[in-house]
Amino acid sequence: MAELPRSPLEERLKNWHGEEWHTTKGRIIRDIVYAIDTGLVTTVSFLSGVSISLVTRDRVILAGLIQIIAGTLAIFFGSYISTKAQKHFFENQIEREKREIEEDPQKETQEIRDIFQGMGFNKDEQEIAVRRITRDKESWLKFMIQEEIGISPGLIDNPYEIGFISAFSFLLGAVPAILPFFLFENVTQDLVVSAVSVLTFLFILGIAKTKITKVYWLKSGVETLLFGALSCGGGFFLGRIVAGLFH
Repeated sequence: MAELPRSPLEERLKNWHGEEWHTTKGRIIRDIVYAIDTGLVTTVSFLSGVSISLVTRDRVILAGLIQIIAGTLAIFFGSYISTKAQKHFFENQIEREKREIEEDPQKETQEIRDIFQGMGFNKDEQEIAVRRITRDKESWLKFMIQEEIGISPGLIDNPYEIGFISAFSFLLGAVPAILPFFLFENVTQDLVVSAVSVLTFLFILGIAKTKITKVYWLKSGVETLLFGALSCGGGFFLGRIVAGLFH
């Protein structure tokens, strides 16, 4: 299926605000923050759990690397499959709308009137809109896609792109958690430095995302830090369970 050009909404957002993040693509921040946060929290909490029982640094690193690899693959394939399913759904809706314009233009024309009637346009204004929209089938299709079924071309993501972005973000989040174990010999020291690094990174992540969300930086940083710290508790107990398998 040929890629549709940007919708008028996307063009307006780009022109008015001058940043790509202000278009519908800006929602990708959700995937990035989620994956980084997951990489940070799951890795440090897992390492915390296994460090108590595994004792030796090499065994902790090995367990941590296995967890990171498994998590990266899970994030990639989970993001890929879910995005692909969404993409197929959107494309099927667009193809259906395209067929309806070809096979039943009268019904589709009436739907345009109904849309503008719901916006408060009178009958004459509705007819003007109908004539302008239906004179070009590509514009007609774009209008029906966005206004009738609520799909913007910018919402249709590339599954591979989202998968790789999510997986890379997870890896990026895992680095501050496991890096201290490569730098210091003492496992307890590694764990303390790892925990401090993760908490710091969580706070920075909360601040960084305010560039997109426009939320007050301190509130966002503290919120991200607190939720991340709470999540570590669950991962810690998971790490303890896995550590028990080595005995």
